[in-house]
Amino acid sequence: MQSRKQGDQTGQPIVGGRNIRLTLAFDGTAYRGWQIQKDAPTIQGLVSSALERITGAAVSLTGSGRTDAGTHARGLVANFHTLSRIPPGRLVRAVNSLLPRDIRVLRARAAPPGFHARRSARSKVYRYQVYLGKILAPHLLREYFHYPYPVDVPRMRRAAGLLEGEHDFASYAKTGSAVGGTVRRIGRCDLTLRGRRLHLTVEGNGFLHHMVRNMAGTLLEVGRGAMPLEDFALLFEKRDRRSAGFTAPAHGLVLLKVRY
Repeated sequence: MQSRKQGDQTGQPIVGGRNIRLTLAFDGTAYRGWQIQKDAPTIQGLVSSALERITGAAVSLTGSGRTDAGTHARGLVANFHTLSRIPPGRLVRAVNSLLPRDIRVLRARAAPPGFHARRSARSKVYRYQVYLGKILAPHLLREYFHYPYPVDVPRMRRAAGLLEGEHDFASYAKTGSAVGGTVRRIGRCDLTLRGRRLHLTVEGNGFLHHMVRNMAGTLLEVGRGAMPLEDFALLFEKRDRRSAGFTAPAHGLVLLKVRY
């Protein structure tokens, strides 16, 4: 299913035609993230293959952003151009009939010609999910990071508030991954606790590689008392990944929505 058999005469993606916007949800456990890779199953590869089978032509599918291997999405947005006249509703049913059950197209609709899933995005909303109880129920295994230790949630909330605004997030980027600037604007960063489920919700205009996962790991260290709030506040100035906390596992991260 990952192989991309192209159905047009040139083997080149369509330029022009209708611009179709898709909203996708997936459980990323079995996949190597969004972007097509030669020897591993990915979300982009599987959805592109399904679209090419249905439209009979090569497809250039653009996503709202890359996701790490093992991460999940409730509202990733993608777009592609096609000469096919298949109505969006029928397209959704046809694509889903070819996809594995852990990947679904939720919606499809015609978009303006200039719409670009990544460049047109104003912000993205991520949620990192932690389970603090002693025993993790099996149905939460794929989407919650099990962290069965006592944490000071009010202290973590104070630290999370410091992440809002425009800052240099170099300390929260995967080492060696930031090829451009490391300044980002975070419009929302809050923690909610429901029973033993701790959710970190972050909305920003862009994210560095592993940024939300590194935020989550650092906040958990603040909650356990391993990092004083004073040291946490200095991470923007230090610009040193080694000064921040651990990288929380990928499976706790969910892309909730993309705003345009």
